[in-house]
Amino acid sequence: MIGQIVIHVLLGLAALTSLLFFAGYKRDDVMPTARVLYQVLTFGLLAAIGMLVINVVQHRFEYTYVQSYSSRELPLHLLIASFYSGQEGSFLLWTTLVALIGLALMPYARKHRYEAQVMSFYGLILTFLALLLVAKNPFAFVWETYARDGIANGFIPANGRGLNPLLHNAWITIHPPILFTGFASMSVSFAFAMAGLVRKDYHRWINIALPWTLFGTAVLGFGIMLGGFWAYETLGWGGFWGWDPVENSSLIPWLVSVALVHTMLVQKRTHGLVKTNMVLAVTAFVMVLYSTFLTRSGVLGDTSVHSFVDPGKFAFWILLAFMLTFSVLGAVLILKRRADMNIRREEFSVTTREFMLSIGGALIMASAIFVTIGTSWPVIMEVIGQPKVAVNIDFYNKVHAILLPLILITNALALIVQWRSTPRHLLQNRILWAVAISVGTTIITVVLGIRDALSVTLAFCAWFSLVVNVQMGWSFMRKSPSMMGAYISHVGIAILVFGVITSSLYTEMHHVIMEIGKPVKVAGMTVTFNGKEQIELQFKDREKFAYSVTVERNGETAVLHPILYFSDFNRRMSPFLEPGIRWGILNDLYVSPKATEYENVFHKTTVQRGSTFVMPLDTTISLQLERFTMPMEEGQTPDGRMQMAAMLSVPSQSAPAPSFKALTRIGTGAGGPSFDPVWTTIPGTHYDVALTRIERNNADPTKSKGEFAFRDGTKPTPVPKEIFTIELSVKPLISLVWIGVITMVLGFFFSIVRWSRMARVQDGSPS
Repeated sequence: MIGQIVIHVLLGLAALTSLLFFAGYKRDDVMPTARVLYQVLTFGLLAAIGMLVINVVQHRFEYTYVQSYSSRELPLHLLIASFYSGQEGSFLLWTTLVALIGLALMPYARKHRYEAQVMSFYGLILTFLALLLVAKNPFAFVWETYARDGIANGFIPANGRGLNPLLHNAWITIHPPILFTGFASMSVSFAFAMAGLVRKDYHRWINIALPWTLFGTAVLGFGIMLGGFWAYETLGWGGFWGWDPVENSSLIPWLVSVALVHTMLVQKRTHGLVKTNMVLAVTAFVMVLYSTFLTRSGVLGDTSVHSFVDPGKFAFWILLAFMLTFSVLGAVLILKRRADMNIRREEFSVTTREFMLSIGGALIMASAIFVTIGTSWPVIMEVIGQPKVAVNIDFYNKVHAILLPLILITNALALIVQWRSTPRHLLQNRILWAVAISVGTTIITVVLGIRDALSVTLAFCAWFSLVVNVQMGWSFMRKSPSMMGAYISHVGIAILVFGVITSSLYTEMHHVIMEIGKPVKVAGMTVTFNGKEQIELQFKDREKFAYSVTVERNGETAVLHPILYFSDFNRRMSPFLEPGIRWGILNDLYVSPKATEYENVFHKTTVQRGSTFVMPLDTTISLQLERFTMPMEEGQTPDGRMQMAAMLSVPSQSAPAPSFKALTRIGTGAGGPSFDPVWTTIPGTHYDVALTRIERNNADPTKSKGEFAFRDGTKPTPVPKEIFTIELSVKPLISLVWIGVITMVLGFFFSIVRWSRMARVQDGSPS
């Protein structure tokens, strides 16, 4: 009850803080109170997180959130991480990170004389986030949540459902907090843009907001990279990006923010693109809200494997109102000030850096628009009355096959040309020199094996961008190392493109079916299934096996350990899979487990009740499945398991068919019933039969089925061998993907330092 009260108090504090900052436009005397209340709000949110973490660690399963996302079996680091693994907890984390960033933003805005305007809009954002916490309260009790199911007041479950096994990874402790820090940072540029509109200050806000925009872009980009690495390492589908709506929900605002960074640089130089920057600053934040709405409102629940469940009508409408409020607020202010925003504007020609940066921003925005359309397609189809289907992944790939080369070329040209004007001879010399080197390196790339037209085009564009950035970056580094940020980021993008080309288009993929100890030859490799070992025996909620697979190629040997396991999380109905990876600079060996089964040494067959069938070991013998029964004389087994029997007969034309019983012992577990058959000799033969499974048809019991196994009673019982099916991939130069993204993000952080210093100097603040 205390936790729920705290959340409601935090909502009141957020609303009051925002109102006081709005009042601070005209009354300086309310500002100290607003600052204190904001600090109280922030520490209140931290206290709420502390309460939730304590509830999780202490296994307080009377709370719905704790029961839904944690269990007694989880180790401490996963218990702590589970506090933000569901909707309620992730909203609390997001809100708290926004508030914490605001603690640093508040004195920064005050120093630049923007405090009241910036913090009033920032407080409004926190108010909506706090309202979401009221709708999705992490301190609700089980008996409140499931009151309609007749759960009695005070009921405390013995254990929780636990964390999704796919999240049982160290990255769960790193990726979500960084990603949500990036989401939270998108609020800052929006608040500065709104403040600039309120103050009719259309240029100075750019200098002040640019370091924050770079910070948000860098952190969100880093979070996206970690998500891709996590998917590659854990999911077993062999990729790092699948264009799923939840993946796109982080990519879209990041693309808009990248475009905003470039157009802000143009405005700093030319005082142009004023409206564009206002629109992009609003759009970057609104796209965070829109993506959150798509993935957390339940509207994509049946088209996305990652989408959260339906949050309920109240939360749905708050999410929608949240998005629409800030969209309308931004649009109204921009339209109201549109006549004022062309002051001090400068024109620029085609052969200027201003123009190229503007084109680059437009191309990046085109990418964001197409990704948004693709992600929203199921909703669009439903609105116009068509079947609710997701777009094919090829849509995104084909669009970016056009956009990406254009972005790379524009990026390079933006560095070749100069601000304001570029002498023709200088432009020609720089382009010819870069093109000559790029053609030579592209020819080498072709010789090394990249041959199709799309890959060659992408390779040339990436080389062109890389050559120009290295050349220009080196010359600027000698003058001022602080200017290296942009060049480092662009080099990272080029490296990333090479990694995408090689890993996506030239990955070898082989489907391999193996018996234990028997080597299999495939594409010049020898693959051997060595066996398996059960791991994590200390956890009773799972049955987890590490498989050993040896891959020999060109005299080199690698042993990989893909993992296959069953968990109580899904009642052990289907296995969870993790790949085995041999990391390498030149290539990765990647083994995805696909299936495991045992040889059918007992000639199993499934028969419907009342059917006559031929015994597989001897086609001269027929059997009839008469019915299923629960023989009372056998009773239960000593360990309490129930026994059932299939009544079988051997039809004969000369005599009545004698009936006999094939028994099985049935146990129960998290994954459903388990069967322990008892071998029975078929009368008049030397063959044995066993009932290995009963498939009951609840709608029509007469159509229930039984699965039977057979063996020759005169021979030793055969021991079935396990058959392990994998997908073996060789991924050339995928390391370039990770190197490229890390390099790109590092470049953003270099730029943050540079533009933070410049903001202090240009605004007249002490350094």
